[in-house]
Amino acid sequence: MIKCKMLSFNSCFKILPLELISIIVRMISLARSQIMLPIDCSEAPPGFFEICQQLRQFDIEARTDLAFAAPQMIVNAPAVPHHHQLSPAVPHQSSFVPSPYDCLDLQCLCPYFGGGISPNKQCHLGGGQILQRAVRKEIRMLTDDERERFFNAVRQLKASGEYNRLANIHRKEASGSGAHSGPSFLLWHREFIKRMEIALRLIDPSVALPYWDSTLDQHLSVPRDSIMWSPLLMGESDSSGRVINGPFARFVTLEGHPTLIRHLGKEGHLLTNQNINTVYEQETIEGILAYTAPTQACPYPPNFSALEYYHASVHIWVGGDMKPPTTSANDPVFFLHHSFIDFIFENWRQMHQNRIQRLSNAYTDFMYTYAPRPSCSQTQPNCHSKFLFCDLLNGPAHCVSKIKLGRPCKQFASEDVCFMGVCTGGYCRPSTTTPVSASNVGKIDMRSDLGLDSLHDINLLVMQRARNVSNLRRRILAQLHNSSLNTATAMNAACLNDDPCCSLWARNGECPINVAYMRMYCRKSCHYCRSTDNRQNGCFDRHISCSYMRLKGECNRRRQWMAENCQASCGWCSISAHELCVRTALISRM
Repeated sequence: MIKCKMLSFNSCFKILPLELISIIVRMISLARSQIMLPIDCSEAPPGFFEICQQLRQFDIEARTDLAFAAPQMIVNAPAVPHHHQLSPAVPHQSSFVPSPYDCLDLQCLCPYFGGGISPNKQCHLGGGQILQRAVRKEIRMLTDDERERFFNAVRQLKASGEYNRLANIHRKEASGSGAHSGPSFLLWHREFIKRMEIALRLIDPSVALPYWDSTLDQHLSVPRDSIMWSPLLMGESDSSGRVINGPFARFVTLEGHPTLIRHLGKEGHLLTNQNINTVYEQETIEGILAYTAPTQACPYPPNFSALEYYHASVHIWVGGDMKPPTTSANDPVFFLHHSFIDFIFENWRQMHQNRIQRLSNAYTDFMYTYAPRPSCSQTQPNCHSKFLFCDLLNGPAHCVSKIKLGRPCKQFASEDVCFMGVCTGGYCRPSTTTPVSASNVGKIDMRSDLGLDSLHDINLLVMQRARNVSNLRRRILAQLHNSSLNTATAMNAACLNDDPCCSLWARNGECPINVAYMRMYCRKSCHYCRSTDNRQNGCFDRHISCSYMRLKGECNRRRQWMAENCQASCGWCSISAHELCVRTALISRM
């Protein structure tokens, strides 16, 4: 108002609205910032504060990335040659290249395995094998053959570089994408681990992604003593946390570290049956696809019983690479853990939703299913695994992971708790009865006395088992070499165009003139990639999935891409390149 006294009435009248507008804008900004304040993690239950802070930070980063995202570049297609008033519509998806990872049924996957579809719609592979839906079992319920096949497939995937490529997707999407800290968590990871399973099955079609039911280890007073963390399964760590043996002992991480790191049990906790039952008791979709990092404007309070919180505590319990989401996928344990989280999610869907509400059902209808969790009873005290025993003393009968030799077992002193041994004096020690021959060592029921009368005998038995496993590994590798497509070949992104006009445009000099469009949609014709079909002439399919895509109606729905890459399957061989370009451009504008 002091300024107004020094100015004319009209000038003052003009200044006041500007000052008021400025004040209102500041008030709105302040109110908005208050509304968008993240949750107060001091409300988190014990052990969840760090997880809450992490999820809150991920949410902030995702919102920041969204706010500062670069605007989408506008590109326009060149005109059709000799039809300067006509240009095709810009495809909805840039550089579309179908891959096995996109598949949601076995018919889609079949060509990538080099198989053929029979009249009953089954996929027949070489040697008469039929591609089946994967059956995900608890890792300790696998047969020796199944387990060794899984380990070999993971190692081959690592050697090919494809494991690292998939792990890097998780690293890049960990913090600013919505893959964590909210409703997308379960859905994003369902798709992600499906892709890992496909990659493994392209190496060995018999493989499925096992799950790790960490409640089986949680029952132990010291869960890190579980046989799960032995050379036979996930491997052991030294005092610095470096994984020194087991199937993944020499896995170099994305960050260049020579080994995986784990710090088992230093913090966090494994899943409990109570945690799982709490998830199952959620009645609404908001309770399962939960808002784990809501702002103060969100009408839903923080859900500290959400599956995302429970899952994160297991990551922290394993520690090392598994602890930060940016490095967690370095460790194959990540995929076993998330397979179990997806199992819990699927059980909730079956309990609380009908088929329409469960969309999409394709994952578990066609791609994979879950074997039941290990269980036993008073009348059937057998967990059907040499790595598990039935605990009859501590509450209702339930399966528990066996304990490694040399570790405390007092909690289960009267039960068959020790792997390859017995509980004596409060510790797991080698059995002391009759020795075991090398001929039958692979067939031993590990719940029976092994008959070892010295530490020398137990070491001999371990060496015999190692030789058996080595022989099994060589046999499986020989079979894999002859039975399936090489993963690296199947995963190579094809060098393709997205429009049948691309070759005509390239000949007319559009590659250097309309760089934005041609680099995005005419990669093959402008030599932004190297094509494998340059020597082929005539009408042919340029992609392995053309027949499947035709059956799915893509010749009409995705006409531009199909006209360029699937001419034979769509029946357009009699149409000249120029005419196909014109027709497709006209239809794309309808």
